[in-house]
Amino acid sequence: MRQTFLYTTGILMLAGFSATGCVRHDRYDNARTATHSLQEQLVSSQAEYSTATTALAARDRQLAQATANLSSLQGQYDLLSSELDAIDNENNTLLTTVTDISFGPLPIATQQKLAALASTYPNEMWFNAETGMIRFGSDFTFSSGKATLRKDATDLISNVAAILNSQEAEGFEIVVVGHTDNVQPKSSAQRYPTNWELSAARAVSVAKTLASNGVDPARFEVAGYGEYRPIVPNTDGGTSANRRVEIYLRPNETNMAWDNVAVTEVTETVTVDTMEEPMK
Repeated sequence: MRQTFLYTTGILMLAGFSATGCVRHDRYDNARTATHSLQEQLVSSQAEYSTATTALAARDRQLAQATANLSSLQGQYDLLSSELDAIDNENNTLLTTVTDISFGPLPIATQQKLAALASTYPNEMWFNAETGMIRFGSDFTFSSGKATLRKDATDLISNVAAILNSQEAEGFEIVVVGHTDNVQPKSSAQRYPTNWELSAARAVSVAKTLASNGVDPARFEVAGYGEYRPIVPNTDGGTSANRRVEIYLRPNETNMAWDNVAVTEVTETVTVDTMEEPMK
């Protein structure tokens, strides 16, 4: 009986020890599993940290390169800005110099003044800088068949006179030329039998108006071409483009000091016709 009790007790103790050992083994496995999981997370975190550190280093390098580029660009901008300032100063100096140089037939200052005046009369006055020609439309300057300047035309030509009297233009001769279309004078035919007389009279009228505004009459040459130099084909009923007065400016290269011209006295024997009728 006692032996049976002891045997039973031993079996129970072994069972207890066995049960206790199983519990501790499970806890160990769980702890080991948790440890492995934490190790894996640590390795992953270290990898992410390394990647982030590498990326941050790359960003730092990019930022440093961008800063260097910006500094370089700022230097180039400052250099170009200085060069542009220098070029601007050179251009201003050149412009100041150029204003005293003649381009084409007229001094640049005269061209600028005439072009500015023509721009205020776009339908009545035209200026050609290449030829130095000023053109007035006859329909603006004169009434049909007449050679008396209209009031508005007188004001315009007085402005032209002021330019022609300027210091840079005073060395130019003034050629005033009248033109008409091919329609012959009718109401004024008694005074102007042909367009030659009418065109010449209109040119004289412009020249006189310039002279009355202070332009030296010795500078003038006046001509009338009638209908024989049209700028467009004439059409029936009249052609306004061909009715015009033109002014040409040319350098005064033949200005002679007549007082210094030597005159050689010539003695001739002249036979006089006593029957010749005296001049009237």
